[in-house]
Amino acid sequence: MLSTLSDDIKGLLNAATQLVDDAPPPALLDEIVAHGEFRPAEDEAIGFWFARFLTARDNLWTTINEVRDVLEDPTRPSESEQKLKYFLVGYAAVCILVRIDRIMLFEVARHSIIQRKLNEAFPEYRIQRKQYTRIFSGFVDQTNVLSIRDAMQFARKNRRKLLRLEGDADVGFIVSQIDDLETALNPSKLSHIKRAWAYVSHKWRRRGMVSAERVFAKILEGFGRAASEFVSMEDKGVTPDVLRSITAFLRPGDVIVTRHAKALTNLFFPGVWPHAALYIGTPTQRQAADIEADEGKLQRWTDNICVLEARKDGVLLRPLEETLRVDAFAVLRPNLDAGNTCHAVERALLHEGKKYNFDFNFFNSDRVVCTELIYRAYDGLENMEFPLQERAGRKTLSAEDLLDYSLDTGTFTPIAIFGVQGCEDEILYGEDVPRVLSQSYR
Repeated sequence: MLSTLSDDIKGLLNAATQLVDDAPPPALLDEIVAHGEFRPAEDEAIGFWFARFLTARDNLWTTINEVRDVLEDPTRPSESEQKLKYFLVGYAAVCILVRIDRIMLFEVARHSIIQRKLNEAFPEYRIQRKQYTRIFSGFVDQTNVLSIRDAMQFARKNRRKLLRLEGDADVGFIVSQIDDLETALNPSKLSHIKRAWAYVSHKWRRRGMVSAERVFAKILEGFGRAASEFVSMEDKGVTPDVLRSITAFLRPGDVIVTRHAKALTNLFFPGVWPHAALYIGTPTQRQAADIEADEGKLQRWTDNICVLEARKDGVLLRPLEETLRVDAFAVLRPNLDAGNTCHAVERALLHEGKKYNFDFNFFNSDRVVCTELIYRAYDGLENMEFPLQERAGRKTLSAEDLLDYSLDTGTFTPIAIFGVQGCEDEILYGEDVPRVLSQSYR
């Protein structure tokens, strides 16, 4: 068992070094803080790094607990040298754990904007909420601090015995690095008080912020749910013939912008075009485009399922006829190479299954609103950078912001439109689409 644990520590030492090297650079973090938000690529990057951090942390705790069980087991032999070897493995794991915790807490999450992000859930990585606060709480916990001090005192008291193990096949590599490993530990009382005060400040600051956000979110959620019920679904403009025509035309990655003629949400979302969805393709198109998805999504992405759309029931895979049960729609095609369009669909699929973002806060990625799905799929690919607009203190992207961005920059090409003046009864395709689309709402 000792050799297995020592092999684990070797691997975890390498993983921790790589984790430190791959941490978000200060310049990037400063830029995020300066503009007050995480762009989708930044959101994905920090989520992926945080997932690796938490995996390494969990593995270190597994090693620590296994060593503790051995040292506390009364049935095991009490040879002092063997116990010292196990202590070295556990001590190394503690040093590595404190090292990566310090990197995360005080170098990466050094600003409240980053702390908020790391307290979000990342469902795509199976990360639950409040992980930053949980780790910070443990880092300044008095019992944990005293335990680390006890371990350091034991290591100092038995230094000569430990140094004699430098040639040992299992733990010699730990002995040769023990001074370097211990630099992560800081037992000073003053430092502990500072860390504890930082935790209390963070906790109360977040409590006030979260309370205000929850009240606002509840109001918006209640109104949003109620408003979404008041939609007339009778005599929709999209007929079976129109549906067949557009079905044969769509490609994976196309953005569908829609409108109901009679809906209370038209008041809630000002403008002609209030909603957007992402066409991800039929299973046949998915295979032809070589779009990858996990097994669970592939099981749901079958038959006539070909749209990913965020509505009040969440971000779900849906049939096209459900998305186009509307009175008007326009289709935007991204001007990207095939590989990046495929990547955009794969990025969007990471959000499948998330809840709907009723408070329209693009900062958080654990809940997603309809246009946010498009934003998180495409922003940062090639030359795409969506201009978020501040509304009610939140940076957002409306469907008409998306249309403006497409028409003004050429990053998307409007390729089809239906249900507005000039194409009330049949779909308009071709070069006149941008002009008719612009006239429909500008």
